[in-house]
Amino acid sequence: MKAANLLLLLIGLLFLCFGICFGQVSVVHFNSEWNSDNDFDISELKDCESSNVIICHNEDLKEKHKIKSVPTIIIFDNNIEIERFEANIMMELEATIDDIQDEIDRVYLAKFE
Repeated sequence: MKAANLLLLLIGLLFLCFGICFGQVSVVHFNSEWNSDNDFDISELKDCESSNVIICHNEDLKEKHKIKSVPTIIIFDNNIEIERFEANIMMELEATIDDIQDEIDRVYLAKFE
């Protein structure tokens, strides 16, 4: 009986570790139809889910995430905001796709510390 309990405990710890270490990182790109010239392609990002939100069709998300300028890109780890990249006064992102990918990689590396 003790060996079975130990095995169940080990399996539980394995699933817990898997969930902590490999929790879902997501990247959301907020923009507007009128700012399509400054659209940002996040489809090439690795190790994350990505989605695009047009704020004029999603006022609730605009308010929830306090979007003040477009484009804005937010990185989430298990639905918690980790990093935000906002447009400058010219409505352009100064961050590069490499800057965003570096932040995603940092989130995953932090799970192993």
